[in-house]
Formats: sequence, structure tokens, C-alpha cells
Amino acid sequence: LPQRMLAHQTPLLAMKQWQKSHPELFKKQVRNRPGLDK
Repeated sequence: LPQRMLAHQTPLLAMKQWQKSHPELFKKQVRNRPGLDK
């Protein structure tokens, strides 16, 4: 669900944009798949 604190974006979309602007902070690609993070 879109969140007001994230400028009316979904948390997943906000994480994807953060990954594009700060790729050195992420070890894995942000994906839109439910389940365990292996």
C-alpha cells in the first residue's frame, strides 16, 4: 500500500529507487517476490 512518509509510494518501489541511487548499500537486487530471502 502507498505510504504518506514515502511520498505516496509503496515500500517496494521506494526500496527500488533507493537501490538505484545508493547501489553500494545493497548486496542483493530488490525483487517483487514473496518468500524467504536466501
